[in-house]
Amino acid sequence: MDKKEYEKIKISDIVKTAGVSRMTFYHYYETKEDALSDYFHEIVAGYIRECRTEKIGSFHDRSSIVHALKYFDQYEMFIGKLVDAKLQYILWDAMNDYMSKRIMPKYKIPEYELYFYGGALLNVFLKWQKDQKKESAEQIADSIIKSMGLPVTSHPTKCEDNGINA
Repeated sequence: MDKKEYEKIKISDIVKTAGVSRMTFYHYYETKEDALSDYFHEIVAGYIRECRTEKIGSFHDRSSIVHALKYFDQYEMFIGKLVDAKLQYILWDAMNDYMSKRIMPKYKIPEYELYFYGGALLNVFLKWQKDQKKESAEQIADSIIKSMGLPVTSHPTKCEDNGINA
């Protein structure tokens, strides 16, 4: 996607670059979008693993928001390429999957609240990225916390997502 517009990339380009056969590609994926989705789900799985090992606050904590922004910022180029190719649905699907499978069972938060929060956080990240991160992740987190009417604290606590497999 660095060298060609997404629409012009063919499966033959992908398999040649990856050094695999078409048959191997189609064994795992039906479309280019499936491969991109799989990769983004791996990114989310990495976030879950990292959340378990770092001192990150629980779901709505400032430290959790800061961590999410900084973690996904590592993948800004990939995420930007998805947005440029009008494939944001891959991001939304992964966020919704994470919220419904990881967060809802742990925190017992109503589904619509989770979708609202996850979508809002993802949208804030995309705007932050688009605006070339003029504010720090901490400033963004403070703004989000204030908008939810919660007190802003900067004391990290143990991540509350322990015990859930990625």
